[in-house]
Amino acid sequence: MDKILFKASLTGNVQVLNELLAQDELILDRVSLIRVSETPLHIAALRGHNDFAKILLHKKPTLAMSLDSSRQTPLHLAAAAGHVEIARELLHVTSAEGCRFCDKDGRTPLYLAAKNEQLEIIKLLIETKPDFCKELQENGETILHTCIFYNRFEAFKLLCQLWNEDELAILKDRNGNTLLHLAAVHKQVQTVKYLLQKSSIRTNKNVVNKHGFTALDVLDHYPRDFDALGIRTLLLEANVQRAKHVKSFQTDESASSQNVTSNNKPNGNWLEKQRGILILATIVVATTSFYSGLHPPGGTFTDSKDGPLGNAVKTEPDVGPFSDFVIQNTIIMVLSLMIFVVLLSGIPLRNTFCLWVLNLATLCIMFFVAVTYLVEIANMSPDTWVNGLTVIMCFAWMLLCLLFAFIHTIFFITWVVKKLLKARTRTQMRNNNPINGV
Repeated sequence: MDKILFKASLTGNVQVLNELLAQDELILDRVSLIRVSETPLHIAALRGHNDFAKILLHKKPTLAMSLDSSRQTPLHLAAAAGHVEIARELLHVTSAEGCRFCDKDGRTPLYLAAKNEQLEIIKLLIETKPDFCKELQENGETILHTCIFYNRFEAFKLLCQLWNEDELAILKDRNGNTLLHLAAVHKQVQTVKYLLQKSSIRTNKNVVNKHGFTALDVLDHYPRDFDALGIRTLLLEANVQRAKHVKSFQTDESASSQNVTSNNKPNGNWLEKQRGILILATIVVATTSFYSGLHPPGGTFTDSKDGPLGNAVKTEPDVGPFSDFVIQNTIIMVLSLMIFVVLLSGIPLRNTFCLWVLNLATLCIMFFVAVTYLVEIANMSPDTWVNGLTVIMCFAWMLLCLLFAFIHTIFFITWVVKKLLKARTRTQMRNNNPINGV
């Protein structure tokens, strides 16, 4: 008879259920005592058999708190599957503790509803148990943290109504991350935009977590992609700062104003703000050199039998000038791609070594652009004659590039020497003062 009951619960056959109850009034009592996995109510809640579930609850309300092998109640299953009517019936007979009950993984019915973005279930729980929805979960976080973790934006917006703006600004997880921190970490552009629209979030935008990071700082510790670049732009537009700048501002306002001035230099925040534009510029340069390599000056012989693309016209009198052009063009393309990779990798542009490499690569590109331009102009001119002013300007530009490269290298070497001397001094002081070192 038990097998017939469970088969009826799979199909939601109310007629068979009524017949079984008429034949044996204790059948539900035996099921709740003997069954160690799903009860018929679990199956009805999962399948969405409303009438079947109502009869079971009417005959034996205690089935609402029965547990399956995962320690889930029927309300867990109805919430996860989005069966609103069954969830409403279960809430009528379930106590507040039943709503708070966690399965073996510490998940409440609200957790499962948020994870699966069952908006109608969430609305029902908010209407019937608003205080429960605001309670902390077993991991010490709120349901809003769960929504961000699973990227459930609509559920997040719906549940945000339970908290006022001031409360939203101070909600933190165990690591001290605010909602803005988490949205940035999980690269949720919509959520970041939504949070920054709230005045209290903007007021507390520079809060640091337990590791001393602001929402802008945490982006540096995760892989860089276009979502991360978009979030970085949003945070910078909202004037979110790095933790070290926030601390300097709090300790000394005048010193902070000087830092802001220095950070406007090309090696400061300016580069971070312009990272996306720099990436686009490197793509354009690399694409242009790639195109120039396949379509060299003078074109190609399309009827050549030496290769499917045809020989370059420049190779006809002498292959030497064409070989030089290919080398110069390849250097420009490879250096552009190298800069693109460095920018896209997310390495902080305040890093002195990174700045030195980017500066040298950029100056090399500018140098070889001028060299290639001058050589190709000469090759296209009668008897390789080039206007004197053009030659002077090109050579002046190449010398300027070499001068700047030399200056940046000197600055970099000076920085390395200072770092080594400081490290050596600290080591000597530690050796001379073993007690302080301990």
